[in-house]
Amino acid sequence: MASNIYLFRQRISRFGQVRPREAPPLPFPSSFLASRAAPFRLRPKASASRSTAAAPPRGLPGPPPGAGPACPSSPAGCCVSSVPLLLRPAVLIVFPSFPQRMSSFQLNLNPLKEPLGFIKVLEWIASIFAFATCGGFKGKTEILVSCPKVSDNRTITATFGYPFRLNQASFQAFPHVNVCDVNWKSYVLIGDYSSSAQFYVTFAVFVFLYCIAALLLYVGYTNLYRDSRKFPMIDFIVTLVATFLWLVSTSAWAKALTDIKIATGHRIVQELVPCNQEVKCYFDSVTSMGSLNVSVIFGFLNMILWGGNAWFVYKETALHSPSNTSASHGQGGIPPPTGI
Repeated sequence: MASNIYLFRQRISRFGQVRPREAPPLPFPSSFLASRAAPFRLRPKASASRSTAAAPPRGLPGPPPGAGPACPSSPAGCCVSSVPLLLRPAVLIVFPSFPQRMSSFQLNLNPLKEPLGFIKVLEWIASIFAFATCGGFKGKTEILVSCPKVSDNRTITATFGYPFRLNQASFQAFPHVNVCDVNWKSYVLIGDYSSSAQFYVTFAVFVFLYCIAALLLYVGYTNLYRDSRKFPMIDFIVTLVATFLWLVSTSAWAKALTDIKIATGHRIVQELVPCNQEVKCYFDSVTSMGSLNVSVIFGFLNMILWGGNAWFVYKETALHSPSNTSASHGQGGIPPPTGI
């Protein structure tokens, strides 16, 4: 009886013990579940001075522990990882340099103290004088007419100016319309030099506008100009092309100016038909063309300035130091400033 009671107590004590339940076998390895649970871990809240990075899309593993930010040189919101998964291919195609840092406008007058910016200011001023001295010119040539029948001398005048279509500048007689019974309105100067003059002035205006854009880039977006490899190369190509076009346009305008002086000079008397018949003509005067001479001088001065500035622009390109530039870009850093 005592033995039965002892056995009964042992069975009750066995039933009272709590046994741990065995977990069923998992259908996936533990490493796979750990990678799936990585995006849902709680992370400490960033400080107020820094903006928190966007969380990765659901179902993708997070960055490995200890890894740095995806875009260390980019501001918050400019990393491709912060863009939704479906929009990433479109962003990379439309904006290949999307991860790069974009500088905002910051006024910096230090580039104007360097040759690159200082010469650009001189080019801007010289272009103003180039198109102003040529495009704003107005002149006239005067011929003294003597009538053999009437002992009276009259002056006929032909007014000309930019764009120097001399074949449209007719003679005028004041106060009488017909001097010596000749309709002088039907007689004009000889030559059309509008093509050379308009090419010179138009190119000078385009150079004026380009200098404004380049100075805005130098002064307002200095970091963007330094960090980019395309802007200095474009600036260098434009500088070479502008130097060549200054030579061509100024040479053409200088030749046209020489012909204008001949067409409005004393030789015009020999070209007028009435002056070779019963009317006696004498060359009186012509407006001084000193401003046109100054325009030619400023044209060649612009050519010298742009040719000299090509060296300083070349120093900003990757052609001047390709090894340093390629190494800095390969390491993910920002290339050091070279000239500004």
